[in-house]
Amino acid sequence: MARIKWLATCNGEPVELLNVCHNGQYGRAKDFTGICPACNQKHAAERMIEYKSNPSKHKCDARCEHAAGKTMRCECSCGGLNHGRLA
Repeated sequence: MARIKWLATCNGEPVELLNVCHNGQYGRAKDFTGICPACNQKHAAERMIEYKSNPSKHKCDARCEHAAGKTMRCECSCGGLNHGRLA
């Protein structure tokens, strides 16, 4: 079973949001908000990553960092933090 991670950027660094909730709009990543573990403030999600339950944890490369799409899947060692970051 995959795990969904909601990611945002705080002070230029990617963070996985905690306590994510939907704001009642459509269902895009930006329609979800969560608490940033770095600053304890609410941030809108920028990306949604489906992280495999048994990832290979290979080193991130351009395929990860430049990934785009509605449902992004990741199994890199970054845990999804770099996935789609440069797209």
